[in-house]
Amino acid sequence: MNDHCHPNSNSVDCPIYAVMRMISAKWTVEIMREISIQPTRTRQFLSRIPGLSMKCLQERLKELEAAGMLKRIKFEEKVPKVEHHITPRGEKLLTIMIQLKELAEETATSVCNCPIEAHIAGTPLSETTCPKRRD
Repeated sequence: MNDHCHPNSNSVDCPIYAVMRMISAKWTVEIMREISIQPTRTRQFLSRIPGLSMKCLQERLKELEAAGMLKRIKFEEKVPKVEHHITPRGEKLLTIMIQLKELAEETATSVCNCPIEAHIAGTPLSETTCPKRRD
């Protein structure tokens, strides 16, 4: 029996589901938060996001880059470095994430002044509080 509420492997994936899966994937919110603040080097993600492993970070960065949410810029210097920058598509995602946060706060018992909002509103980073971020 084919259950229409649970798509099978032969069904075409709805783009909304694909974006929601990407947003809800572990560490996506935190990674997008960091690149919304400033271009971020790979190791900076690890120092600012408690619990994030290099393996998970690399997987998520590849997925976000493939989806066009961020771009990877390699600098050929004496000690090569890579920075991750937000793209215009990533900016659209940030706007959606802020709208989701506003909707969630209607029923939430706690409030987080997230740095993502600071990026959009131009608020100084020092005025933001996020318990899931290290400075």
